[in-house]
Amino acid sequence: MDKRPFYCYLDSFDELTIIIPIKNYQDNLEYFLVGNEEIIKLKITQKINLGVEIKLIANFDAYIDLSKVYFVENTKKQMAELYTGKIVRTELFDNIYNYKKHDLGFTYTQEGTKFKIWSPVAKYVKLELVDKLGDIKYYDLENKIAGVWRAFIDGDLEGYKYRYLVYVNGKEQSVLDPYAKASDANSEYNFVVDLMKTYQMQYKPDFSGNPLDAIIYETSVRDFTSDENIAFKNKKKYLGFIEENIKTPNGFSAGIDYLVELGITHVQLMPIFDFEGIDELNPDSQYNWGYNPSQYFIPEGSYSTNPNDAYSRINELKMMIDQLHKRNISVVMDVVYNHVYDAVNFSMEKLVPGYPYHVDRNGINTNVSGCSNDLATHRKMLRKLIIESTHFWASEYKVDGFRFDLMGLIDYETMNELMLELHDLNPQIIVYGEGWNMYSSNLSDRMAHMGSKKVMPTIGFFNDKFRETIKGSTFNPKEPGYTTGNTNNLETVKEMILGSAKNRYLFKYSAQSINYVECHDNLTFFDKCLYMTENMESIYRQQLLATSMVILSQGVPFIHSGQEFYRTKSLDENSYISGDEINKVDWSLREKHFDEINFVKELIKIRKNFNCFKLKAASDLEAKTDIVSLNSGSLLVHYNDTCNLLLVFKPTSIEETIIIPEEYQLLLASEELESKDGSEYCLKEIGTYIFRKGDEANV
Repeated sequence: MDKRPFYCYLDSFDELTIIIPIKNYQDNLEYFLVGNEEIIKLKITQKINLGVEIKLIANFDAYIDLSKVYFVENTKKQMAELYTGKIVRTELFDNIYNYKKHDLGFTYTQEGTKFKIWSPVAKYVKLELVDKLGDIKYYDLENKIAGVWRAFIDGDLEGYKYRYLVYVNGKEQSVLDPYAKASDANSEYNFVVDLMKTYQMQYKPDFSGNPLDAIIYETSVRDFTSDENIAFKNKKKYLGFIEENIKTPNGFSAGIDYLVELGITHVQLMPIFDFEGIDELNPDSQYNWGYNPSQYFIPEGSYSTNPNDAYSRINELKMMIDQLHKRNISVVMDVVYNHVYDAVNFSMEKLVPGYPYHVDRNGINTNVSGCSNDLATHRKMLRKLIIESTHFWASEYKVDGFRFDLMGLIDYETMNELMLELHDLNPQIIVYGEGWNMYSSNLSDRMAHMGSKKVMPTIGFFNDKFRETIKGSTFNPKEPGYTTGNTNNLETVKEMILGSAKNRYLFKYSAQSINYVECHDNLTFFDKCLYMTENMESIYRQQLLATSMVILSQGVPFIHSGQEFYRTKSLDENSYISGDEINKVDWSLREKHFDEINFVKELIKIRKNFNCFKLKAASDLEAKTDIVSLNSGSLLVHYNDTCNLLLVFKPTSIEETIIIPEEYQLLLASEELESKDGSEYCLKEIGTYIFRKGDEANV
């Protein structure tokens, strides 16, 4: 039990707060700041009665060294150690302790290893080093510039385990290195590794760097290979993802071979950095999507064949990415820099309590993310962590893009600086995220959906307006969208087809619009439809139309794994811990919906081969497109440039006849069509129909 007579916190470089239980308070006592061989009288400037406590605001005129232990003492000789309080959230603190070098963590050579860790408020830091035989030694670190503690240990430490003991705010705690590159299972220790000895990647995908050339396919390492009916040797692992010649029971391709056949350009992997919520030594006992960040530079151990081996998880992830690159598939990493899983035990919080998070007026962590904490990404050393983390994944693991979870909670300056750093490393990297307008007066620097005007135009945003318009309401499953029967908002549908950029509807450029109708979150399209109809044939047609609109609209198409073969999660709209049976990619559906998959393949080919689907500027959209709506709600989209394509999106089963110019021929249709005289077509079913000017009848 804490038996201190009062509590004291440093709020700035010349002010502190004393909290005194009212039973201990005496009005005539004086208070002094004691430490670093000084005794400084405190000037009480404010007294506030909190009911059960008295709060005193005190000023002092002295330099204070944050690496030294200080006490507040009263004239009764009662004393309490001075803890750091609001000072860590001041602009002056951020500026003084802004460490600009790029060498935090460990720097390994065979001759010796340098260790550096940032904690301006620590009173001492010790390195706990465990050799390969399990023997433990402790080394004191020296406090250097900008709050960085440093030690150099002679000898070849490769394979040694380490962590830190840090004394902050009255207690010593063990702390993992926030810049560590390797870990044992379940994050007990970090490892010193020689990255030059890890798997050396060989391949680079052929991608232009233009986001409009991307076709993104979201999946999970675990879900992709967890189907018990498919013979993956390394189920739910990095290595399973890249196994070749995997077949369904009836001989259809599955796994990585299927992705190659489908024709997508990018795989977006749900979190692959080290996360909590899974016992890495017994991963089948639990399930978690992985949005529980733990160690931002280290691959997740549950996807490794040997999570306790310092090199296995590194090598296996590198091999997975390299083999995807070999097949010309780029890799996007789903990153979570808006919150952490365990706010108390997050390394940065242990090192500098109160620094990593946004707080309200009462000093309580905000909860805009819904995870009981929101990272204060505008603070310089949090920004540094985020930028250096993404840079590391891009340079060491050759990651080709980043999808930011709740990007709306990350400030503009961080995103812009990060984008510049990444493009300096690799101009082909793409960056996008969830830019929702998540209002909070405490997050004044946050990004919002309309913040697309304030960040670099190469940063993309998930277009939830597209989703709601084309699919229907996410939060009211019975409310339809355009493809599920609502034809009342055709002007908005037209704007979505044009990438939400015509007349700058949402975005300045269509490349900022990530178009989608389903992702890992919320109901799948198929499951939403089950709330509205029991007609399976209608659901299939509606979903194929929606997928067509995702692929053929201006902007960047985004496909949820299994969307093309009607993935279901049994009406589970938040399956983050629901287990493999709910979350698995069910490859039997790949067999059942062979024809629809082939249609999606053809759509992808058309998207790739015709530049009219990649119009960036609003001026091009105005000059080169024309959209006409019919009374039935069908839309005719005409690209009147060199592509000379005419698309028909038909959302109802109302029979209608359309007249196509004689010089146009049918290129692709979701149902068989015949013309009466070469130009008149009768459309009966929900679907997508594509015509092309000229004699070519195929792509």
